[in-house]
Parts: sequence; structure tokens; C-alpha cells
Amino acid sequence: MAGRDIDLSCRCGKLTGRLVGASPATGCRVTCHCKDCRAFATHVGAKDILDGNGGFELFQTLPARLELRSGKEHLRCLRLSPKGMMRWYAGCCGTPVGNTLGSPGWYFLSLVVALVPEDQVAALGPNRGTFFAKDAPEGTSPPADHGKWGLLSGAFGRHFAAWVGLAPKGSPFFEGGQPVVVPEVLSKEQRLAAEAV
Repeated sequence: MAGRDIDLSCRCGKLTGRLVGASPATGCRVTCHCKDCRAFATHVGAKDILDGNGGFELFQTLPARLELRSGKEHLRCLRLSPKGMMRWYAGCCGTPVGNTLGSPGWYFLSLVVALVPEDQVAALGPNRGTFFAKDAPEGTSPPADHGKWGLLSGAFGRHFAAWVGLAPKGSPFFEGGQPVVVPEVLSKEQRLAAEAV
């Protein structure tokens, strides 16, 4: 089944892109409640995209399925620690874009669902899992973690398919083996401040 191409934009419209072939077969919609995702959203001024339980909704897919179309000069990268995940966002308005691992050899992207127009979200399929519910903010009631190992096996399956040439390779976030922008690594004080909110 062919997926749908979905136009994406940051909140101010300066950074635009397209998610190619979006469907439940090419990715998996999940919600993460980890403190790192919340710290990322808080640090870039986008805490408002978290759900009522402090969750960050993501579409796990291959990075090659994301095309950056305009405003690439606004792309920024953040790491909460020197070896932490690479967390990409639009520097123009602080809109989170997605998370990748630190090497282009890992074909993994957690695309932030808030980038997807509301009337297109259904094309991603139903939300199929919750991660790190135990880390949700005090006083919230997120769903219990479910489907974790199945979701992880799906991510590894997509990575392997790209690695052997059965799915698209490449990434808009890396060029010549290096990130397209130098990541900003938060100091311990900055990270603690982001986690405290």
C-alpha cells in the first residue's frame, strides 16, 4: 500500500519539509513520557506541544522519508549530553522536528507529530504505544507502557530493511557522515534547568 506524502512546517513557516510515503506500514506513532523529551521541548520553548500527561507524540520512521524543502538554514541540533540523542528543531521559532541517533549509519527518526497538519495525522495510523510512563510528571495519569518490545522490533526492522537496500537510505540531517549543523550540547546547569520545569 502506497503511503501519503504530507507537507510539514514549523510554527512560523520558515522551515518546511515533506514526509514521504507516510502510513502505518512505514512508521509507528507512539507517545514518549521520558524526562529527556520534556527537557528538549522546554529548552527550545515548545512545552506547549506536550500532551496533558507531559507526553511527546512521535512517528518513528526512516530519516530518508523526511525531505527538508526550504529554510534549511534555520535547522538546529541539540544534545542534552555529549553522547545523547540528536534532537533537531527549527531555530527560527523553536519548533521541535525530531530525534535521531548520533550516527547516519542508524536509520532511525522519531518525527514530532506536531509538525503534521491536524487533518493529516490519521494517515500515520493509530497511536500504538507509550514509553516511559513512569517518568511522567507528578500528578498526571498517562497510559501504562505497552507494546514496547514490538515497537522496538519495528524500528530495528526498518533499520535493517534500509541497511540491506529494501527501504530508502539517507538522511537530511547528515552530510558526508557529519551532522549538517554543529550540535549544541547543554551544560549540566542548562539540562537541570530544563528538567526542573
